[in-house]
Amino acid sequence: MLCVGIDFGSTYTTVSIYREETGVPEAQTLSEGGTPFIPSVLTLSKGQIRVGREAKSMSMMGRKKDMQTFRAFKMMLAEENEDVLMDRGFTVEYTPETITESFLENVLKQVLHNVHEEKIDHLVVGVPEIWNSTLTTIDGRSRLRDICRSFPFVDKNGVQIVSEPAAASAFFAYNFRQMVGENFNGKLLLVDYGGGTLDITLNEVEVRSDKNGQEGMEIRILHRTGAGENEHRQIGKASIVYMESLLEAAIRQELPDMPIVHDSNFYRALDALELQLQECTNIIKSVFDEYGTDPDDLAEDEMDEDDFIFTEIPYKGMMVAISYQLMVEVYNDIIRDVFDEKMEEVIQYMKDKNIDYMNRNDQSFKIVLVGGFGNYYLVKKQMTDKFQFSSSDERQKNIIRKREDCEKAISLGAALLASNVLRIRNTAPYSIGIRVRDEERISLTYGLHYNQDIDFNKVYMQRDAYGNLVVMVSVTGDINGFIINLRDDDRYAMEMYPKEEIRKRLKQAITNTDGTAVIGFSLDSSGVISLHIYDYDIFTEKIGTKGHVIELTNFRELFDMQTVKKVYKYDGI
Repeated sequence: MLCVGIDFGSTYTTVSIYREETGVPEAQTLSEGGTPFIPSVLTLSKGQIRVGREAKSMSMMGRKKDMQTFRAFKMMLAEENEDVLMDRGFTVEYTPETITESFLENVLKQVLHNVHEEKIDHLVVGVPEIWNSTLTTIDGRSRLRDICRSFPFVDKNGVQIVSEPAAASAFFAYNFRQMVGENFNGKLLLVDYGGGTLDITLNEVEVRSDKNGQEGMEIRILHRTGAGENEHRQIGKASIVYMESLLEAAIRQELPDMPIVHDSNFYRALDALELQLQECTNIIKSVFDEYGTDPDDLAEDEMDEDDFIFTEIPYKGMMVAISYQLMVEVYNDIIRDVFDEKMEEVIQYMKDKNIDYMNRNDQSFKIVLVGGFGNYYLVKKQMTDKFQFSSSDERQKNIIRKREDCEKAISLGAALLASNVLRIRNTAPYSIGIRVRDEERISLTYGLHYNQDIDFNKVYMQRDAYGNLVVMVSVTGDINGFIINLRDDDRYAMEMYPKEEIRKRLKQAITNTDGTAVIGFSLDSSGVISLHIYDYDIFTEKIGTKGHVIELTNFRELFDMQTVKKVYKYDGI
C-alpha cells in the first residue's frame, strides 16, 4: 500500500511517502539536485510541459521566446480578478486549475516511477489553514480534491485535503514519540510561514481511541489565524510578496522612471534574488547580529562600505543593488505588522483560555516555526522576540530532530496522516446554515458550528437555539439565502444569496406540496460541504427517508458574493 503526502507550496512543493514495511515517512528526491524541494513552476513551449527544477532553469535562462512560465498557481486558484490572472500569464485555456492539474500529475507520476509503483492508495494534500477563513478561498479545497481525484493512478476514495498546520503538527507529534518513547499529550503552537500564506494554529494533541478501539495520537485545531488573501495585485502575505516588493523597491531606487512589469526579465531577477537569500542565510544572520535591525543603524554612513550592500541582481542589462537597510525597510512595511497582529491574536486567545504559553519549563506546550519564509532571519527574530525563547526552552525540545525537517514537515506529516499513523480530529471549519427570518429579525441558527466535533459524511440537521429542527416553510419552495460564520464569535454571520442556477436546484429539491422541508449539512474528509434537503410533514413531524444532496463545491459560482452582508445575533436569541 502506497501512502503519499504532498506539501503543495506556492514556491516549492515537497512529496513524502509512507510504507508500512518501513514505518518511516520519507521525503522524495525527484531531481538531480538531490533536494526534495521541487520549484512550483511550470513552463510551456510548443506544447511541451516542463515542471519543477527543469522548468525553473528554463525560465531563468530565458532562451525560448515563445515559452510561457506559470508560478504561484496555488494562490491563483481563488483569484477572481482577470487582470491579475492575465498579468501572471494565465489565459482562458491555461487557467490556474489546468496548470495545477498538469503540475501535480507530472510530479506524482515521477513519484510512482521513483518508488516503482503504479497506483497511489492514499493521497493527502496540505492546504493553508487560512483558506477556511475567507469566502474567496474556501473553494480551493474542493478544487484540489477534484483535481487529485481526476488522476487515473490515484484511488479516488483515498484522496484527502487537510490543513497544512495539522499535517506539520502530525509530524512533530510523531517526532516526539520517536525521540522520547511516548505519545505527546499537550498543545502545539505552529507558525507556518511559506511563499503565499501565514498560518498560525494552536493545536491540541491527545491520545484517543478510534471507533475500532485503536489508540493513537489525534490532532485537533483549537484556534487559527493568519494572512494570505491576494490583495492589490500582490500574491499573499508571505515570502512571494516580500521578495517581489524588495526587488521592485530596489529597481525604483536604481531606475526611478522605468515602469516595472512582471515579465520574464523581472522573474529572472526574482529567481536570482531568491537564490541569494537562500544561500546567504548565515551571512545575513552575521550582519544583522552585528549591526542590528534598525534601518538607521543599517544606513551606509553607519556601516562598513563592504557590508552595506547585500547583493546585486542583474535586471535588463543593469545591476540592481539590494542593501540590508532596504531589506529591513521592506520587511517592516510589508510583513512586520501583519505578523505581529496575527501572533497577538493567537496570544489573546491563549490568555482568554488561561494557557501558560510563556512557561519555558512546560513540556506539554510546544512552539515551532515552519515553512521556507520561516528560515528568514527577520521572521525568526520577530517570533523569538515575541515569545522570548531561550537556549534551555522546553517549548522547542523533542519535536525537531534536524532543522531542515521543518521545511519538509507538512509533506512528512501528510504521509503519516495518509497512513493513519496519526489522525486529525474532525471539526467543522466554519458555521453554516440556511437563513431563517421572521418579521423582526434574522435568527442565527446553523447546521454545522465552528470547531464542532463531527463525523465525516454524517448529516447534521439545522436546529434552533432550543434544539428543535428548523422547518423551512415556503409555498414556492424558494430558499432565500445562507448564513456562514468563519470564526468562533457566534454573534456574527454573513449572508450569502444563491444565484439563479442554485436557487432552481433548491426549489426542485423540495417536492412535497406544502413546501416544507428540513435541511442538514455534512462535511467530507477534504472539508467540502454538502447540503441535504429532506421533505418534512409538519403534522406527523416525520422527515422524508430520501434527502436531496447538493455539494457546495464552488461558492463563487453558487452564490452572489457581491451581496454578502453582515448580520448580527440579537440578545437573548
